Amino acid sequence: MDQKLYFNEKELLAFLLIYIAHVDMVFSDEEKQMIQDRVGEDCYNRMYHEYKQMSDYQAYELILSYKEVHFPTEEKKQNLLHHMQELFESDHEFNIMEKELLHFLERMM
Repeated sequence: MDQKLYFNEKELLAFLLIYIAHVDMVFSDEEKQMIQDRVGEDCYNRMYHEYKQMSDYQAYELILSYKEVHFPTEEKKQNLLHHMQELFESDHEFNIMEKELLHFLERMM
């Protein structure tokens, strides 16, 4: 992972949504489409490429390193959590793994 990597807010949202979409090991077409609808196809493609270059741990650490940069207020955190919940519900299967991850990230953010 490039330590000089800098994601703007939209890129970080795309990266985070890609990361959490993979939690149940199924990256559905509905999830992919939802992310592209939120951030655009170009941003999605760039962030998917970055995601594929990292381990789960590296991706998680990267996300947490940006939380104070892009989501420092309660309002921004709630907006982010809303996007996460929308993603989990996009494939109509909000399973226990996704619920636990949402709860965990809510505490971490």
